[in-house]
Amino acid sequence: MAKKQSNDFDSALELPDPYGHGFERIEDPLEKTRFQWKQLENRRKLVGNFARNRFLIYWRSIVGLLLSFIAMLGVFFPSQISDLNWVVIFLPIPALFAILPNIIAVESAWHAMQARLSLREQGGFSDGKRHTLRVQPGIDRIIDGLRDHRRYNLISTVLVGVSFSMIVLATATKSGSVAWNLALMVSVITGFVYTLHAQYTNLNIRQLGDKFPNLVLHAPTHHQTQLGSILSDLVSSHLDPDLQLDWAEWKKKFHVALMPGYDKRQALERLLYLLYLHDQKELSTEEVGKEFSSFITKGKLKPILYDSETDFNWRTIQRLISHAKAWQPSAFNLLNRLQIDLLSGRPEISRAKWRMDVALDDICVGGATNLFIVLNNQTFEKRNVRVEVLVPNGEPLSRTHRFELEACPPPRNALKLSAPKEEDSLDWLPRYLHKGVVLWMNVAWNRDFFGKTNIQVVLRDDEGVVLESKILTTKVSRSSTSVLRKRMLRLEKARKIGEMDIPIST
Repeated sequence: MAKKQSNDFDSALELPDPYGHGFERIEDPLEKTRFQWKQLENRRKLVGNFARNRFLIYWRSIVGLLLSFIAMLGVFFPSQISDLNWVVIFLPIPALFAILPNIIAVESAWHAMQARLSLREQGGFSDGKRHTLRVQPGIDRIIDGLRDHRRYNLISTVLVGVSFSMIVLATATKSGSVAWNLALMVSVITGFVYTLHAQYTNLNIRQLGDKFPNLVLHAPTHHQTQLGSILSDLVSSHLDPDLQLDWAEWKKKFHVALMPGYDKRQALERLLYLLYLHDQKELSTEEVGKEFSSFITKGKLKPILYDSETDFNWRTIQRLISHAKAWQPSAFNLLNRLQIDLLSGRPEISRAKWRMDVALDDICVGGATNLFIVLNNQTFEKRNVRVEVLVPNGEPLSRTHRFELEACPPPRNALKLSAPKEEDSLDWLPRYLHKGVVLWMNVAWNRDFFGKTNIQVVLRDDEGVVLESKILTTKVSRSSTSVLRKRMLRLEKARKIGEMDIPIST
């Protein structure tokens, strides 16, 4: 009897799966959300990269002209076109080919964003911690950006639909009649409007399929006024709130990989500086690899920089640096000038007691911009100083910041960019910036003001004596279309850096 029961149990185990082959039942809601998010992300990347194909973007731009051209032929040659009414059934094919990939990619990005926010709130990622990202600064802009994408798709669909519908409507009327001509003229107009709309939104389509989906949609509206280190803080400030969490996890791995005795902040600044110089082609891959081995444990170098499967590696970090530079090119001018001063050994840095450098964009978009100030006390004692910023017609007109600056005696001679056996610019620049003060200030003018103007930055000691003063000239513009377009092109260029192969050091 027992043997019979055992046979029945074994036969029950051999019954086919009632849900079919490959069907997985996911009972855990968190795991189900994670599974859906992965599916949406894969679809977003696949269709998004297809939608941003150059040929497809070009075709999307001219499909409206195609519909307009066919409608115009119907107006000028009604009798000949009416004999070819059967061709109309093929018109939806090129139209769907132009707009459907974009719609699928954007909808996938929207739902993937919602799923990822839900996973963060439930602690569904590797750290297991819960993060309420919906209330973080910048998330509202990202969500609005995705809504804009969906709105653009809706407008495109309506315009193409109206243009095609009017051609179909014309085929149901007598050729050459008033209704025929009116329907075709509406088709011509909507086709041209769609073309203009497509040209206006082409840069948005290029954002689809990105490895970092929310990076381009994010704007650094909240940041510290005083930066601890210029490169690492700039990169971090330009990351979207979700990506910042992953960046923090990567930094923990980087800190573990450091050799004992290295300052963590200066080591990160050095790493970013090396990757920046490599991207500028000032250092070769071999030179950068040797510099890495001087402060990163050799066995731990590959997982944090050379693994193409991870979110952060050699190329993606270079992309983040270029992304920050696309937003704040003037800040990188400060970095470049400091490097030139260290390499040249100019008297301004080798003999002066103070070094103050300032940078401002040439054009201030929408009546606001960012002012960067770098201060260094090149004496042998700590000093208290005040920085006063005067902005005519500004809001506010002036502001003052007081600091205690550490002593940072400069090098007495010119440095080399890279010198393995002696101190070089790669050693000095992160240390020099760390001991100084880097200010990142927002500057704005009242709504009625535009045109060229000056900004004065004054450095004073505690007694009010002027130590140094600089005047900057900029143009306050209320029109931002051309400037924003140039920024988008720089962001697209930065994205291409992240898609390059990781260089192999020999």
